[in-house]
Amino acid sequence: MQIKITTSVEGDSGLDRMINNLKLLDNTAVEAGLFGGFEAKKAMWQEYGTSRGIPSRPFLRNTLYENEARFANYVAPFIINVMNGGSAEMVYSTLGPFMVMSIQRTIAAGGFAPLAPVTIARKGHSKPLIETGSMYGSIEWRVSR
Repeated sequence: MQIKITTSVEGDSGLDRMINNLKLLDNTAVEAGLFGGFEAKKAMWQEYGTSRGIPSRPFLRNTLYENEARFANYVAPFIINVMNGGSAEMVYSTLGPFMVMSIQRTIAAGGFAPLAPVTIARKGHSKPLIETGSMYGSIEWRVSR
């Protein structure tokens, strides 16, 4: 996902300074998801499904598709703050937790392929993607440079 902001500038407004400030964000990405270990494997199985009968439950892709404009709108004021000399780290530390919360909301909202009856009987409920809460609780964010 790329975030684009359009604006106009009149007169001598320090445009060169603003551009240099924005360069602090170059080659940096904020990512949210599961980044290793068994929980990341479980997330991949759920996201794409398996040949062993787990249907695709794309909670990561759905979060991105459904929230792309929301993420851009949310972070826009922080990017403008960077243009004016504010902290680039504030962009990351604000957007990252917001993305994590959005993924968790997608899981909680449901709407995925239903669980098999045997799985419902074993778990005691029919909510996909939540069993022990360990995968849900392992969703995190990071900054990549």
